[in-house]
Amino acid sequence: MKFELLVAIRYLRAKRKQAVISLITLISIVGVGAGVAALIIALAINAGFREDLQKKLLGAQAHISLLARDPKGNGKAGIADYLRITKEVEQVPGVVLAAPAIYQTVLLTSETQSKGVVLKGILPEMESHMSALSANMVDGNLSDFHDDSIVIGKELADSIGSFKGDRVKITSVETRLTPLGAVPRSRVFEVAGLFSSGLYEYDNSWVYVPLSTAQRLFGWSDVASTIEVKVTDLYQAKAIGERIIERVGNNLEFTDWATMNKSIFQALRLERLVMFITIGLIVLVAALNIVATLIMMVLEKTRDIAILMSMGATNDNIRRIFILQGVIIGVIGTFFGVVLGQAACQFADKYHLISLAPDVYTIAYVPFKAAPLDSAIVAASAIFISFLATLYPSAAASKLQPVEALRYE
Repeated sequence: MKFELLVAIRYLRAKRKQAVISLITLISIVGVGAGVAALIIALAINAGFREDLQKKLLGAQAHISLLARDPKGNGKAGIADYLRITKEVEQVPGVVLAAPAIYQTVLLTSETQSKGVVLKGILPEMESHMSALSANMVDGNLSDFHDDSIVIGKELADSIGSFKGDRVKITSVETRLTPLGAVPRSRVFEVAGLFSSGLYEYDNSWVYVPLSTAQRLFGWSDVASTIEVKVTDLYQAKAIGERIIERVGNNLEFTDWATMNKSIFQALRLERLVMFITIGLIVLVAALNIVATLIMMVLEKTRDIAILMSMGATNDNIRRIFILQGVIIGVIGTFFGVVLGQAACQFADKYHLISLAPDVYTIAYVPFKAAPLDSAIVAASAIFISFLATLYPSAAASKLQPVEALRYE
């Protein structure tokens, strides 16, 4: 063991004349540990929200959505020959699957009440591979899907008082001409199943019907409003989308999942930065305690420092002794903080310790995902701040003059 480290450890372990120094040392360790633990927990909550939200959003949304260019800007452009284009899109490198779909806002009416919802027309055999709809079914099965079937969210079913087997009416914004004039297009469906994605917004406002049925309901020809694409690498979605457009032609445009949910993930990134800065101040306060501890220790150990220097210790030796003392305090506090933070995250995530209102936060509980990289960054930052806190006290200790320090002993 090096001379400086040996002395630093002995100074920390030795009984002191001034008990207040030991108390401040303990407070410094607790402060660093509390700051590190709090920061790990805060980052785990942010990462948990991001990961859980991303997983559930991508279970309901496509990675890439292809849309027909709409030169008239009336929102009625559709994709003709969508099956051929779907096959062509699947040949693009990086694409796993593609499937056509139709989206439209409609009015759903049960026996007791009505509600505006998003209707999605799908090909069930393709949708079961494209999204998590099949896995999210809590009542019924997509294999039972037929022309007059509809699948609705569990939260939506609860709010309108419908169950599997009930009949609901869908009314479109599109109209048809009758002897009485233009009337909205409508159709009665049988509820074939209920799904639960875990996202309240979807479970309370989305319904699924077969693609051909949606086309007839809206009075459309054999077209799709979008072709949804699933890719191998989420974070290459934009580049893959550009390759798809190059292959299938410029009459289509695309949007990727990151663009569609840009505001949500930007808010989470900003929240992460604010939490890191705000809670990092706790570690900074603990570092100030380290400064106070070392300054008081220098005053207490003035005679010892003078003796060490008279025996041949250099200024650098003395400086390293007090730097090591501060770093040891930081390392001990950081170690206990990381252990406490990781343990708290594991426990809280396993037992869903903090419940939420799904209609407000879209999920039912706070997820905790303590990433090893985040913990490593927090630990390194805490130790570095502890090191910075030692620079002034250690420099002051190294400047002591042995003769002056021993004159009054």
